[in-house]
Amino acid sequence: MKITDILTMGHLEYSDTLDQSLKVKGITDNSNEIKPGYVFIAVKGYKKDGHIYIQQAITNGAILIIGENELMDLEVPYLKVKNARKALGQVAKLFYRDPSKDKIMIGITGTNGKTTISFFIKHLLEKQGYSVSSIGTIYNEINGKKIQTINTTPNAKTINQLLVASTDQVVVMEVSSQGLEQDRLEGIQFDYALFNNLQHDHLDYHNTMEEYFECKALLFQKLKPNGTAIINSDDSWGIKLIERLTAEGKKILTVGEQSSNDSQILSKKLNSVLVMHKTKRYNLRTPLPGMHNLYNLTMSSCAAHELGVPYEKIEPYMSDFTGISGRFELFYLENRVTVVVDYAHTPDALEIAINTAITNGANHVITVFGFAGNRDTSKRKAMLENVTRLSNSSILTVTELFGSSIDKLYEDYVMIQKECQVEDSTSIIMDRTIAIQTAIENAQSGDWVLLLGKGHEQYKENYALNTKSDQETVLYLQKNKLSISDH
Repeated sequence: MKITDILTMGHLEYSDTLDQSLKVKGITDNSNEIKPGYVFIAVKGYKKDGHIYIQQAITNGAILIIGENELMDLEVPYLKVKNARKALGQVAKLFYRDPSKDKIMIGITGTNGKTTISFFIKHLLEKQGYSVSSIGTIYNEINGKKIQTINTTPNAKTINQLLVASTDQVVVMEVSSQGLEQDRLEGIQFDYALFNNLQHDHLDYHNTMEEYFECKALLFQKLKPNGTAIINSDDSWGIKLIERLTAEGKKILTVGEQSSNDSQILSKKLNSVLVMHKTKRYNLRTPLPGMHNLYNLTMSSCAAHELGVPYEKIEPYMSDFTGISGRFELFYLENRVTVVVDYAHTPDALEIAINTAITNGANHVITVFGFAGNRDTSKRKAMLENVTRLSNSSILTVTELFGSSIDKLYEDYVMIQKECQVEDSTSIIMDRTIAIQTAIENAQSGDWVLLLGKGHEQYKENYALNTKSDQETVLYLQKNKLSISDH
C-alpha cells in the first residue's frame, strides 16, 4: 500500500512534492511501535492522548500522521480526521486488505454468556470439522495457539492482525459494548451476530440501559450483506432489537420460548432443554449447569446449525466438552463440599449462580463476592440484596480495587450493609484469600461455596495466601488443609 492510498481515502489534497512512491510498511496507534515507513494514528485515550507522542513517532520514522487536532508545520504529511479511532479501523482494513471478508465471522454480544457461547460454538464447529480461531475475554486462539489478551475486544489494528495471521476458516469473537462504542470493530464485518441478553452492568460507562443497548446494537450494523442476526427473544431488549432489525430488513433467527422461526424452546429441565427446530424436536444437554447455560447452548446450537451442524449431533458433540476457566468451574473437596469459581458480577448473574447451586442440590450456599472499587456503584445494592436473599451466608471481600483503596472499599461495605440491614448475614473480610478460606472452613458436607466475580482473572492485589487466582487458592487450601488460625 502506498501513502497516497491513505491520503486519497481521507480526501486530503497533498503536495506535488510528496514522494508518491512511499510505501506504508506498518500502521499503529502506539508510538513505541513506530519504525521507518509506518503510519501513526494519534488516538485520544482515556488516560493518555496520542497527540503528545507525534514528534516521537516522526523521530522513529513515521511517514504519515493521522489525528484529530489542528496541527501545522509537521515534517511529514498530516491527515486531520473527526474520529481517530474510526480512522485506525479504516486504515487497518485498507492496509491488511479487509481480512474479515475472507473468514466466516461470528460476533457475540450481550451482558452475560459471551465467553460461554463462544467456547460452545468453537467446540461444536471443530467437532464438525471446521478450523476455528477465537478472540475473547480469557485468551485469543489463532491456529491452535493461545495468546494472552488484555481486552475482550482488541482495537481494530490488533483484530486485523489476528485475522491476517489466522489460517482458520471461522473466527468466533466476543464483542463488548465498550469495544463497539470505541470503534474497535471499525471495518470488521460479520456473517453472524448473536445477542444473548442485556442486564444491569457498566452504567458507570454508559450512563443508562438505553445507551448500553444502543452500543450493543451497533454490532448488527456490521453484518455482511447476507449476514444473519441470532437473537434471544426471551430477553426484553432482544425483542426490541428484533423489531428494529425486522424494520431494517435484516435476516433474523430467534431463540426462546416465544421463538417462531428457528429454535423454539419447549421445556427446560435441570441441565437439558427440549428444542423444536422446524417440525422436529431435539433434546440438548449442557455440560455446564444452570438455566442460563441452556440458553447459551441453544444460542450456540442455532449458530452452529447454520454452518451445517445437525441438531441431533449437538448432544454427542458436547459430551466431551471439558469446561471453561472461571465459568461455573467446579471443585469437589474431600469432605463433599462443592466449590464454584464463576465470573458473575452483575445482580442477575449472581442470582443465576446461586440459584444454579440450589437447584443442583446444595444443602447450604456460602457466597464470597465483592464490588469493583471505582466502577458502577448503581448495581451494588441489587447485588447485595440478591446474594443475601438467596444465600445462607455470605462474605464481602475485594474483587478488584480499580483505583480505590481497601480502606475506602471497606467503608463502602459497612455503609451498604447498614443500608440493606444485612450485618448479621454478611460478614466483611477484605483479604480475598482469607475470605475464601473462611467460607470453605465453615462449609459442611453437601454445602456449596460460590466464589464470584473474578472467574478466570488473576489477582491484582497481594493477599495473605501466596496465590494468584481463586482457582489457585482453592487448590492451595485443598493441598495444605490450612486453618485460619495458621495465619
